[in-house]
Amino acid sequence: MNSNKKPYAQPKLNVYGEVEVLTKGHSDGENLDKDFPTGTPRGELTFS
Repeated sequence: MNSNKKPYAQPKLNVYGEVEVLTKGHSDGENLDKDFPTGTPRGELTFS
């Protein structure tokens, strides 16, 4: 049996700054995405 496994490479953690600083600009915008088409206004959202 031939083993074609790749050697293990330990994951690396890249630190780009402090979470508090990186998320400081968070705002509650008027448009959402992901589950709705880009640019859908909040007033047009429907929930089940």
